[in-house]
Amino acid sequence: MLYYDWQFAERIQCSLEEKRECFDLIIRLRKYASIIREEGFLALEEELKNIDDEFLAISIQMGIDGVSPELFRDIQERRILVDNCKGKELLKRVIIAEAMASILSEDTFKVFHYKLLSYLGEHGHRWAKEQQLDLIGKGR
Repeated sequence: MLYYDWQFAERIQCSLEEKRECFDLIIRLRKYASIIREEGFLALEEELKNIDDEFLAISIQMGIDGVSPELFRDIQERRILVDNCKGKELLKRVIIAEAMASILSEDTFKVFHYKLLSYLGEHGHRWAKEQQLDLIGKGR
């Protein structure tokens, strides 16, 4: 549903600082992914009360409710399009949608990271390397 063309590339542009904030979001999503892999989506039910980002909270709730990866992607991508997000907000939402779709599809932890870091370009992989992120999911 989202078309990754030049118009999309222009709409998702943001500053290096904003990309760094989105990298921090990926770190948070990776923690959630690890919990979900070990304990299931229901383990995040209490955490929902502490999540201020409505798009993220709804995404997790859909996982708890057992929404299929395809339906999840369809719903959340439609929401992204209807809300006409740009810049950092668009980047955040696309990363959240991609993360949750990856978790619902039971992608490997490495694939999860490759997908999400790709939205940050060369910076994402550099930051991951600097933080010595475990790309196979043994640690949170």
